[in-house]
Amino acid sequence: MKKLILLLFLITYTNYSFGQEIMAAIESNEPDESNFSNNTILTAEDWLHNTSHKKLTYNTAVKELLLINRYDGILECYNVNLDKQWSFTPADTLRLSNGGNQFSYKDGVVFTAYMTGYIYAINATDGTLFWEDKVGMDQEKLHFTSQSLTPVNNKLVLTSRTNSNIYAINASNGTLAWNYSLGSPHSYEPRLIVNDIVSINNDPLINTFELATGKALYQKNFSTNLGKPATDGNLIIVPFSRGDKIVGLLPEAFEQQWEFVFDEEYYKVGDKIFVANNAVYFATETNGDESGIYCLNATDGSLTWKKTIEGDIKHFEKINETLYGYTNDKLIFSMATEDTVLNKIKVNHQPTSNIQIHNGSLYFYAKEGLITYNLKTKTEKIAIPYDGKESYSSDTQLLFIE
Repeated sequence: MKKLILLLFLITYTNYSFGQEIMAAIESNEPDESNFSNNTILTAEDWLHNTSHKKLTYNTAVKELLLINRYDGILECYNVNLDKQWSFTPADTLRLSNGGNQFSYKDGVVFTAYMTGYIYAINATDGTLFWEDKVGMDQEKLHFTSQSLTPVNNKLVLTSRTNSNIYAINASNGTLAWNYSLGSPHSYEPRLIVNDIVSINNDPLINTFELATGKALYQKNFSTNLGKPATDGNLIIVPFSRGDKIVGLLPEAFEQQWEFVFDEEYYKVGDKIFVANNAVYFATETNGDESGIYCLNATDGSLTWKKTIEGDIKHFEKINETLYGYTNDKLIFSMATEDTVLNKIKVNHQPTSNIQIHNGSLYFYAKEGLITYNLKTKTEKIAIPYDGKESYSSDTQLLFIE
């Protein structure tokens, strides 16, 4: 089969904003895999341009660093003494917020995306680029929000809310492996990959594709918005955002295996769900005074235990064998998975990031900057003051590389 190679005529670049330019396609006799894309003639809005800076190499020796993906779009790196090592400001200066996009880290390489379509592979040792991509010629469109670029089998998969495309990108060099147009921009949750099958929430649909080729496999309409999917390796487990239940589905045709229906007026699980040790953990917000923290059996959806906590839970995660989260009222909670005793810490700064534990201290980000809370002395301080212009804070991401 002949391979389609996109040929961009540079003379269209200066005129793209006056209309939707069509990128010409020519045929080549170079061998290739079958192309299953339904969008092979890319427009100025959905093309992908790749720039290589140097060969990507992984380095397992990279240790003792702290990465901070700030909500204002700045990516910073510190050593464990909190001395700054480097800072990266993306080309996306028109919309510098990180847009809720989460970087992923693998052996000295940071993969990250920004709202207006920029994607980067960054050397964690010095902040230099291995490669960079740009989706679309349009500079101000909000392509990527709430994406996570974890590589699976050397592929990064993400969706654009502007042009409704799925992009599978080769992690090693940033080149486009395949793309597919969903036809709807409502793909705000991170994708899920189970057994080399990509599942994409495209409210109210779920679509699946072969990771290797991009071949479309199956689509199902659930007639409701869907939260973040999770998996135990066998089932896709997903909350209904506009409903009162969690469901476990077979990944091939989304045949429902079980459902758990809330017995309280809780709502909006969203992305506060994960699976570990054959258990489904999730947390809710509430339209009343309390939120719920749940543990289900991943095999059949039966309730193992439930806790309640005052206020709306904004974040929920698992670190080692301890569950951590926080509410919208400066309250951090934790519990060991084996005893389910709920511990509470009242802090002075409202967390707006994930939580990291390092050398006996709890780290989180707030609008004031990076906060540390010593678990032994119960003392709290601003370790790195925020030096940006905006006072609002959300969606910051922290990672200690140890």
